[in-house]
Amino acid sequence: MALQSSRPTLGSFRTPARGSLLLLLLSLRWVLPSTVKTADIGQGVMTSWLQHTSPAQQPEPTVVLPRALQGTEKKACPPGREVHMVDEDLFFYEEWELEACVSGALLAEQMDRVNEVPFTHQQLDILKHKLDQFYPQGYPESLIRNLSYFFLEVTPEDIHKWNVTSLETVKSLLKVSEERKMDPQVAALIARYVLGGGQLDNGTLDMLASFHPTYLCSLSPEQLRFVQEGVLREVRAQDLDACHPLQMDVLYHKAHIAFRNMSGSMYFAKITPFLGGASTKDLQALIPQNVSMDMATFKKLKKEALLPLTIAEVQKLLGPNLEGLKAEERNSPVRDWIFLQRQDDLDSLGLGLRGGIPNGYLVLDLSFQEARSRGSHLLGPGSAFIMIPALLLALILN
Repeated sequence: MALQSSRPTLGSFRTPARGSLLLLLLSLRWVLPSTVKTADIGQGVMTSWLQHTSPAQQPEPTVVLPRALQGTEKKACPPGREVHMVDEDLFFYEEWELEACVSGALLAEQMDRVNEVPFTHQQLDILKHKLDQFYPQGYPESLIRNLSYFFLEVTPEDIHKWNVTSLETVKSLLKVSEERKMDPQVAALIARYVLGGGQLDNGTLDMLASFHPTYLCSLSPEQLRFVQEGVLREVRAQDLDACHPLQMDVLYHKAHIAFRNMSGSMYFAKITPFLGGASTKDLQALIPQNVSMDMATFKKLKKEALLPLTIAEVQKLLGPNLEGLKAEERNSPVRDWIFLQRQDDLDSLGLGLRGGIPNGYLVLDLSFQEARSRGSHLLGPGSAFIMIPALLLALILN
């Protein structure tokens, strides 16, 4: 967007004569930067040029503040400086003049011209501020489709205000964002598009493969089936925090296939972010590999996959992280798993866990299978405790 981006360079179009000679002399080091302080031409441009000059080109960078910015009062646009067309002359406007003389309506109408001028980052910040003031509820889609490189100036918070319905708009903004460290913005863009009912085609999914996969939880289970295996190798645990169970099921299955040829420790390291979609059988298969699952991963396991595990199996899965159970004993799903274990067996772990089945009780599971057969969400074990001594006493009395 700015001088450092792939926007047009200053020499790619006609440059006004004002200040151009001094810029040339500065770049060739025929004029010392200190002389700019007394120059009365193009002062805003000289300031920006000096601020963006690298130490290799300038031993001691000189900070030159435009005289108009030294005051804090809001200034009116000077007569004759009103802007009716976006062109390269705006490059030579001082920052306070851009704030005072440019309207958000004009920028929205001539966004294509905005992208043709090599504004500095400071100037672009001012232009974005003018647009944000004009559209406090978010940019309209008519403007979004024409943003092009100006998209690099927006934040994820800005994007979450948008309504994006065009796949072509999404593709154009993805193309602009490539190799620009725009992963949060891309994730927000995909989320807004999908939230509005948009469908991503295979071409778009291929484009997304070049970004960090923070967008995966915005895709439907059907779309996730077409995600490239290479994308899965870059996933971090936090990238999947917003995924629901159906998404995790698909992602785990794809990851399991993608990583199956890896050795034990390497496989576990790669599959860990996806274990929220693993079944009981999958978790039991990890035990012979001598893994050490951290508590953060353990808490994300599906409840229906965790509950059938025995104390010995959980002990082997967690390894040295077993003591973390104590801190989570009151939180689901650890609490629900503890509720199904005998207290004697829990005591054998030496962690002081409480909440297991007391000695002398039988557990009659009256609702687990029934709830699963109805497909309802299981909120708790649904078990009934019956005290054996009480039953025997009742039989004797009868």
